[in-house]
Amino acid sequence: MLSTEIAVAKTHKYASRDSGDTAETVERPTGGVSVVLVDGQGSGAAAKSLSMMVSSKAVGLLKEGVRDGAVARGTHDFLHAYRHGRVSATLDIVSIDLVSSTLIVTRNSEAPYLVARAGAFQRIEGAASPVGLYRHTKPAIDQYPIEAGLMVVVFTDGIVNAGERHKGRFDPLGWVNNLDLTCRTAHDIADGLLAAAMAADQSRPNDDMTVVAATIVDSDQQQPIRTLRVSLPFKG
Repeated sequence: MLSTEIAVAKTHKYASRDSGDTAETVERPTGGVSVVLVDGQGSGAAAKSLSMMVSSKAVGLLKEGVRDGAVARGTHDFLHAYRHGRVSATLDIVSIDLVSSTLIVTRNSEAPYLVARAGAFQRIEGAASPVGLYRHTKPAIDQYPIEAGLMVVVFTDGIVNAGERHKGRFDPLGWVNNLDLTCRTAHDIADGLLAAAMAADQSRPNDDMTVVAATIVDSDQQQPIRTLRVSLPFKG
């Protein structure tokens, strides 16, 4: 039996109360699970409101059984019509689709993402404009057969731009490929990559940062058990 592990790690820009990044997980009505990651234009409360609005639209369409590419197009059309092409947001959808037995990565983002298929990670460059700006924007879509050892890591531009104000831009690909193979769980990757990017910004993130890691692993469970864990620090 195979099992998917998904982990999300995020933080907000230093000295900002709100994160303009939103990540949501949703079960697919035809089987499987999707993670929606949105980075709203700017930072702070306005960016948070924007990213929440965009993610809610995408999640609603996914719950209705709309295919990922159509979800991205519909979300773009909604934002473009609602805000008249004046604001933008990046949109990433990572889906474990049990109907097609594939992991689908649907993106409207210029940031790269990382993928490994039982080996070293490779960097896949961003190939689509953010949603909201241009009328005929389309998503970039990649599909990978579900198999043990498959790993996908997507992140917002706060990760890939980390460190540029200090000793040089952070290299996510180099970081994950230096991980010991036994430490490549979804949680290890998400938590570790976020921590390394924050360190590159000297623990004062210059932008909102979010990492989504999805892995496919062998499982010896006889009765499938689904789990969800959330950690949300806040001031009392």
